[in-house]
Amino acid sequence: MPAKTVKDIKKDIYLMLHKTQEMLDLTADAFMKSKPSKLDEAAEISKEIHRNEDDLTEALVKMAPGNSEARAMLTVPAHLEKIATSVERVIDQTRNRIREGMLFSDKAIRETDVLFKSGADIMKKAGDAIVTGSKASTDAVMVESDKMVRMAADFSTAHENRLVSGECSPKLSTTYLCILYAFEDLAWHSKETVRKMAAK
Repeated sequence: MPAKTVKDIKKDIYLMLHKTQEMLDLTADAFMKSKPSKLDEAAEISKEIHRNEDDLTEALVKMAPGNSEARAMLTVPAHLEKIATSVERVIDQTRNRIREGMLFSDKAIRETDVLFKSGADIMKKAGDAIVTGSKASTDAVMVESDKMVRMAADFSTAHENRLVSGECSPKLSTTYLCILYAFEDLAWHSKETVRKMAAK
């Protein structure tokens, strides 16, 4: 099997981003419709991403000494794996929510839906940035990722208010906050992915 080129690895990174978007879509469907089978599908995709991370990192390590572009991309597969891990955390909390029959408030459900859609959009934009290599595409991911972090922080504050007022139980609180924190991490690793890909 011939050695991978930087172009090959960029294609693989794009495909991994597409896979993370697919994970988010499946998890969102499971969250909104209480479908555990969708979580199983998302978890299988995550396993594939973890396997690909090892292979891509190994290929980049071999290229890095004589290739500045490969050197700049060296940690990108690890960031993609961390994105998948962030979604796994949402999968775990969603699975727990379904199993325990937890009833989120309408506000919490709407907020989570916004984060799912925003996360999928960031993955799509990150994929576009990989394909085009344009500064505008990279900047779009940066902006949307920062926006997601702010949203998660705002949702956390709103949630604390619901907790204090008795609208939300402490048990539900832990699950919801874990989901918020996972999306914050997803946003950070998305930014790092496109930042590293833009470096030469």
